[in-house]
This record gives sequence, structure tokens and C-alpha cells, in this order.
Amino acid sequence: MRRLVTGLDDGGRPCVLEDVEVSFVEVMPGVGLHVAFETPENPLPARPPGRGDLLPSILEPGLVRWNIVEYEPSLEIPLHHTDTVDFDPVLWGSAELILDDGAHQLGPGDCVVVTGVDHAWRAGPAGCQLSVTTLGTPPLS
Repeated sequence: MRRLVTGLDDGGRPCVLEDVEVSFVEVMPGVGLHVAFETPENPLPARPPGRGDLLPSILEPGLVRWNIVEYEPSLEIPLHHTDTVDFDPVLWGSAELILDDGAHQLGPGDCVVVTGVDHAWRAGPAGCQLSVTTLGTPPLS
């Protein structure tokens, strides 16, 4: 299982800032914990400006929505950005997360944190299913 976190590189381009294998720390006998992501401040900062279409979540800042999303085989979702931070574990199948720094292959159990940056998706040959939790961010000023 891998965890990817998106962000912007020094040139302001969407990229993967972290790509790590998930490891667990025993917090009590028989229970392992991995902190996949935590918000850096409250309230969250506004998302970065994007080039792709905005897919508005219609979700007020600080509110959370949980969706199960299923992509048909080889479906391509074009470049877009959101007004949310998205937590996207892959439940089954495979997908590519496409950023300015390339395509990042994801499989079952892999998870990605998309921080409102421009991105696109390409489902694998068997399609895929994601569990998508979105956290609303403030609008750009």
C-alpha cells in the first residue's frame, strides 16, 4: 500500500510531493496506525488556482462528504481542479492520477490526497472503484 500527497512544485506545477509505502506503528497490542494525512491548519487554506475546469463540490469550507466512485474501464476524466481536499483510496481495479509531473499508477489499497490541484484520471483496463472523502476549502480570494 502506498500513500501519495499532491501539491505544487517550486514552479507552481501540480506534482506528487510525497509517495511513501504505508507502514504501521503499534499503538496498542494488535493495533497498528498510520497517519495518512492531517490538515496543517484550521481553517484550511484556499486551494491553489488551476488551469483546468473547476468541478465545484458545492461543499462549504470545513464540511465533509464521502462518495464511492466507480469508473468504467479505460475512462478518462480530463484535467480539472476542485475546491476541496480529497482523500482517495483505491478499493479495486487500477487508475492513473495524472499531474504535471506525470502519470502515477494506483492499485487496490493505494491512496492519494489531492489538495485541490489540477489533475486528471485514467481508469485501468478493468475500471476501478474509489472511496472519495472530500473536505471543503475556502474560496480563492
